[in-house]
Amino acid sequence: MSLPLAFVIEDDELIAKIFSAAIEEAQYETVIIRNGIEALEVLSSRIPDLVVLDLHLPGISGINILREIRNDNRLKNTRVLIVSADATQTEYLRVQSDQILVKPVGFYMMREAAARFRPQEQLTE
Repeated sequence: MSLPLAFVIEDDELIAKIFSAAIEEAQYETVIIRNGIEALEVLSSRIPDLVVLDLHLPGISGINILREIRNDNRLKNTRVLIVSADATQTEYLRVQSDQILVKPVGFYMMREAAARFRPQEQLTE
């Protein structure tokens, strides 16, 4: 059985690698995406189970990416975990996201958050 797919949409290379490693430990396949334009391109052709989304991205903001995810019927089952240092902005987006984590976010916190969002059919192996 294949692993669920997670996109880590984060422009900071080190943070993206840490998040990706943590999510892989929670038994996901991960794809790191470093800017908003690439994120929308990849989302147009692949359907992830989980998106870890930074709000402040080059190209297109995380807020616009979240809006596109929520307006795309193909992505209706995609869980969105917003990770940002901007606590004020994240509070505004709480209703549109599945969970919000305010940076700094450590390896174990990310692993546990990702594990909570694993699709149920993946848990019965």
